[in-house]
Amino acid sequence: MPSEQPSMQGVGARRARRCAALGTALALASTTLRSMECALTGPWCIRRPGWQESVALPPGGLALRTARAASALAEGPPAADTGEEAAVELADPLLEAGAGTDPPPLEERPGFRDGADFEEGASVEFWRNFDPQSQDPLEGVDWQAADMPYWLYHLGRTGFFMMQGLAGVGLAALGQQRGRESASVVPRFLQGAMDSPGKLLKLVGGNSAAVFAQDLRYIKEGHYNRPYDMMPWHRQWSPAFVADKGVRYLRESALTLQRSAEKASTDVWVGADDAMYPPYYRHTFHYQSDGWLSSDSAKVYETSTETLFSGRQDAMQRTTLVHLSRHLRAAGFPADGRGARLLEVACGTGRLMTFIRDSWPGMAVTASDLSPFYLEEARRNNAYWERTFAPAGASASGAGGASFVQANAEALPFASSSFDAVVSVYLFHELPAEAQEAVFAEAARVLAPGGVFVLTDSIQLGDRPPVDGTHGSFGDFAEPHYRAYIRRALAPLARAHGLEPRAKELSSATKSLSFVKAV
Repeated sequence: MPSEQPSMQGVGARRARRCAALGTALALASTTLRSMECALTGPWCIRRPGWQESVALPPGGLALRTARAASALAEGPPAADTGEEAAVELADPLLEAGAGTDPPPLEERPGFRDGADFEEGASVEFWRNFDPQSQDPLEGVDWQAADMPYWLYHLGRTGFFMMQGLAGVGLAALGQQRGRESASVVPRFLQGAMDSPGKLLKLVGGNSAAVFAQDLRYIKEGHYNRPYDMMPWHRQWSPAFVADKGVRYLRESALTLQRSAEKASTDVWVGADDAMYPPYYRHTFHYQSDGWLSSDSAKVYETSTETLFSGRQDAMQRTTLVHLSRHLRAAGFPADGRGARLLEVACGTGRLMTFIRDSWPGMAVTASDLSPFYLEEARRNNAYWERTFAPAGASASGAGGASFVQANAEALPFASSSFDAVVSVYLFHELPAEAQEAVFAEAARVLAPGGVFVLTDSIQLGDRPPVDGTHGSFGDFAEPHYRAYIRRALAPLARAHGLEPRAKELSSATKSLSFVKAV
């Protein structure tokens, strides 16, 4: 089991802060969800053709226990008013709107084919058949006092990020009215969701609750620690910190949605360092300012993506740690990971790396990324974790140190067989096919015999069949390689480079696969 957080002095003060933080979280969850219910169903809300009145949330907000209440979560937004019946019921706001190219037959879809190559965890069957009409996402949840801090924090988190997202769309729409633009600022893959905001609220609540229940189960099984950012002394409880992140997000959201509406150019000016960055990298994925090549982009990225996923991105990407936990145990490493060497490829802002170090503080971690700006943000996030949460010795000078290297994932500057584990999160859907092959080859090369490669990214066709008909529409949001990614089976690609498929887990819009290098 991962090591526990170290005890701190001033137990009485710590308990007082914890109580205050829990009270704040409860108030935030209740107030935010009630405000969202009123805001999303109020008369000011823009109603498009085909919009219907939504049913108000029952008392308790997202905490829906009965099967009847859970069934309401399955009602996706109504289809566009085309006179034709919708082909599928939508199950996730990320996958709303245009169908794109028709998916292949079910047996040819990657998510379906995975069953022949991977050991599928219980999460795969759960999400493949997840239907809030007949399933209560909170069924079996232990509402003991020990679990209440987790639920209060995460449900409050969902409410906060949904409210922030609503504010971002509202500001962008206001700017559009002033500029008299004609195209909608709401991205195509979200437009269907906005037709019925009350149902969207329930839909997101069901997905989020199921993600959090799964995350908490993994924690109780000892795969990793509870998120350190729940602690009341974390900086995110600071009003100044929240205000800074919120202002950055609202400004970026307005710019991003405006570019999306205008279908603006996605080229990034790089200048003298053009040769360092592949052509596909010099692209403003999801229309974000400066692509990956500015400090402003790095500072707002986490807030933007958590808002897109309504606060569940951290929990989804922590599925990576389940594979890592199983591998470290099987390989005989100590509970704190001492002696193990891990490489995170395309680490971004280093958010996942801090969760890894928090659960295995003795592990030597190397974080690589092609963007110097994101790498610097990863250094800052890691330094904050070390100052505030790391146990003694888990620092740059201790056994469980961290290092940071600017590197292209297609040509890693590390010796062969130099890592026991390699992880990559939310990278592959932004790579062209030849780059995906190069990353697999490099991961296999730098892994020691018996090492594990964990690849976590968007779900693919066949992982959640009810949404396959609309899945590819996210590609319209300046994601040029997304439609190809969701159609590509990864097991054959891994085997071509000497990696054997091992296990598969799902978490809402995320899938996580593990591969092992032969001994």
